[in-house]
Amino acid sequence: MNWQNGSPPPTVGWYRTTIPPDYKDTNAYRWWDGEVWSWAAFPHENAEVAGKWAEKKLDANISELVMWRET
Repeated sequence: MNWQNGSPPPTVGWYRTTIPPDYKDTNAYRWWDGEVWSWAAFPHENAEVAGKWAEKKLDANISELVMWRET
């Protein structure tokens, strides 16, 4: 699946994400809460750590830059 930008994901949940222009963290996952993205979590982290990152929200201006894909 291609990277999406310019529109929010279809539902609340975890999505694979990256932030241009560097695209360095293509294995980052962020929680989309319907309004803003969370800080990044990574596959090597356990559910407790990922949950802590999901609670921390990106600033709205940075959140607008996030590109996402479902897989």
